[in-house]
This record gives sequence, structure tokens and C-alpha cells, in this order.
Amino acid sequence: MRRTLLLLVMVLVILPTATIAYRVISLQYPLLPTVPGRVWQLSVRGEVKAGQDGIRLAIAVPAADVARTVLNERIESGALDFFLSRDEHNRVAVWFTHDRPMLESINYTALILVRNRQTKLAQPPIGEYPSQVSPEEQALAMKRVRQWSELAPRARLQAILDSRNHIWQPLAAENRESQAWAKVQKKYGALTTLVILCQAAGLPARTAHGLPLAEGIYTVPLSWVETWTGSEWENVRIATGEILSNPTSLLPLARDIPVLRAFAGSASGFQWTLSRQPTSNWLLHFERITRSQRWLDQWSLFRLPTEFQETFRILLLTPISALLIGVLRNVVGFPTFGTFMPVLMALAFRNTGIVLGLGILALVIAIGYVFRRVLNSMRLLLVPRLSVLLTLVVACLTLVALVGNKIGLREFMAVGLLPIVILTMTIERFFVITEEAGVREGLRTAIGSGAVAAITYEIIHWESLQLTFFVYPELLSVVAALQVLL
Repeated sequence: MRRTLLLLVMVLVILPTATIAYRVISLQYPLLPTVPGRVWQLSVRGEVKAGQDGIRLAIAVPAADVARTVLNERIESGALDFFLSRDEHNRVAVWFTHDRPMLESINYTALILVRNRQTKLAQPPIGEYPSQVSPEEQALAMKRVRQWSELAPRARLQAILDSRNHIWQPLAAENRESQAWAKVQKKYGALTTLVILCQAAGLPARTAHGLPLAEGIYTVPLSWVETWTGSEWENVRIATGEILSNPTSLLPLARDIPVLRAFAGSASGFQWTLSRQPTSNWLLHFERITRSQRWLDQWSLFRLPTEFQETFRILLLTPISALLIGVLRNVVGFPTFGTFMPVLMALAFRNTGIVLGLGILALVIAIGYVFRRVLNSMRLLLVPRLSVLLTLVVACLTLVALVGNKIGLREFMAVGLLPIVILTMTIERFFVITEEAGVREGLRTAIGSGAVAAITYEIIHWESLQLTFFVYPELLSVVAALQVLL
């Protein structure tokens, strides 16, 4: 028998562990769903005016990856038509119309969850120069970096950056080759020049445009160069030539294309605003899972209507409460009125609060005890006696609600949600214990029940635990295993 139980426990533990590991490793779920990372609100606003061919405006917007999740996108297009497009590296919002004259405001807002993870971009083929660079210009760049061809990729990049004042930026032309290179620098600017040099040195590189992750209003996006050094992408700041040690300090919007492009019409007054945003952990996971097409996500509790999700947040933690009661009763030795009375009381305390809930519970039990002693002299049958106690409990709760309404305390008015049948049985149990074992034992049992209800209340209201079980409901199997072991 014991071997069978141990086998059952192993199955109950291994199965949920396997599914959670699959979610974390393959589906990129967070191991701890309660750790949200940093949440920023991005707002883009500006005006666009129609030209001869109407309006066609493209703005690069954040794309989701392992380091970022885009939530709550809101796009205002007014009278303009709108669509979103995406390629391998960029996600672009496009507003357009063929009508003119027209002046329209463009608005885009989104919440962006940023995690401390390196974005896993695919390595591009070596030698992908910008399309406008001629073969002669490529050959010239290769001569400039030939001296570092034997260095490791990271050292090669650092050598290019250390020599930025000699081969990166324009200098006085000393010979024919220097004159040709000065023309290349002047033609492409520092950003593209660095990309050309990296490509010539065998380091795949691309231009990137975006924003620094800091609160502020930006009228011109920041530009930098992303360079592959063999194992990861390095971000190089053009102004200083330094390699940024924290890639998550930047919010990339576009790679190898401008952030804002007006193909028809003209754009003016555009601003990008970043601000830190407090947000609910529930919202983050709701957005992530409800937009997923994976099979496991299709069966997530987040797919339930929102009005039912609140119920299941609490319901999923009641097995933990039952496990706790088993430990406190069978191992520690806490006395309680019944087996699951503390769980039901803790659920009811959600509306009254723990302090008021325990106070009202003590008051009703005290009044009920006095009334029960009066009924004892009448020698009523069990069912009629309990019916009278039930009526008393309802009358007491009604009175408490009226008092709460009079003094403006809503928690008192929520007492109608307390389990009246459980309260009735608790009064009966309290009276029987005091008659059989004394008032001291009755008070001890009442205090034990209140303590267990308070502990259970704290557990089922622990939002981090609620969210963990809501995202990974298979954890109920682990709870069942612990219950079997107990």
C-alpha cells in the first residue's frame, strides 16, 4: 500500500513539474509569474498634412521579443486608414489616405514590459553592407581595418572603436586614399561609416534607432549601431564610441530603417514620450496569454470571462488552505470547530476584512451562546433548535448591517456574505464543548478556529500566490501530493 501511495505522489509531482518546465523553457513563461520587470508607457503624437498624393506615413513601433512584451496598444487614426506590418526586424504602423487637403493628428500609446534579458537576434551573413555602398567603397573600408583581421571579434570591434579619431571620423586629407575615405565619411555620416567598417572587419552590423529607457519627451530618436561579436550583439553609442554594458537600457524601434517616414504628405511636431507605469501583474499575463495561439495558452484560465476569473483566483487556493488546516490540526494540534469551517470563514472575510470579520464572528458566537443556553431549558428537538439559532444569526447579521449603514461602514454591510449555516453550527459546537469540557476548552477551540481562519485568509489573499496558481493551475496536483503524504 505504501509503495502505491509513493508512486501516486511521484506521478502527482512529476506531471505538473514537466508541464511547467515546458512552459518556462519552450513557451518563455516567467518562472515566477509575479516578477513583472519594468513597465513603461510609450506615447507617440504628431500631425500629418496631406500632399499631392494624399498621406502615407510609417512609424516604427515596438516589437515583442524575449526582452520586451507590448501591452495595451491604442492607435488613433481619425479619418485615416491604418494597418500594421512586420518584417524580420521591424514592426511598422502605417496611416494613409488619398484625400486632400487634410490635417490629422496621429496618436499611438502602448505599455512595454522590459525584462533583463538579451534580445536573441539571428546572426546576419557576413558582408551585408548597406545597399548604397559601392564595391569601391567596400574595398576602401577593408584596407582601413585589415590590420586587425587576426584579432578575436570582440577585440576587433574594440580596436575599431579605439581608433575612431583616425579612421571613423573625417580628417584632413593627406593622400589620395585618405581623400577618398573622407568623401565616404562625409557621404554616409558616422553611423553608417561605423557599420561599413564593422562589415569590412567581418563583424555583422546594422543601424538601430530608438529611445533611451528613461522618463522624458524626445523629438529625435536615438541612434546606435548593433554589432555581432561572435556570441552576442553589442550596442555601440555613436557619440562616444563606447559599448553599452546594459542592452536593456535602450528601447529599439527600428533597425536599418528610419523610425519616421513620410512617403506622401508631411509630418510635423512628433514627440515620443516615455514614462514609468505601475501596472497589475494580472494585466501583464492576461495580455500575453490571451493573444497567444499556443495550445496550452488556449486552455489557460485567462481565457475565462473576466467576471469569473476573480472567483477562480480564490478557488484555486482553497486546496492549500485545506492542506494548511490538515497540518495545523493533525501535526501542530490546533483545535477548530469542524474541519473546513476556518476555510469558509476566511473566504467570507474577503468582504469584511480580517479584523472586522473576526470581531463580528466573536460577537455572533457570544450572543448565540447566551441564546443557546436559554433554548437548552426548552428541551427543543435538534432541527427546530438549529432553525431558531439560524434565525438568530440572520437577525444579528441584519442588525450589524443596519448599524454599518448608519455609521457609513461598508464592511459591516458585507456581513450578509458570512456563511450563516456555518455560524449556526459553530454556535452549537461551542455550546456543546463548553457543556462537556468546560468554558476554557470552548474558548481554546474558538481561538484556534479564529487563528486558523486568519492564517488561511492571509494565504488566499496573497496575490503572488494567486497569480502563480492561476498561471500554473497544474500546481494543484503538487498540493494533492502533499495532502496524500500528510
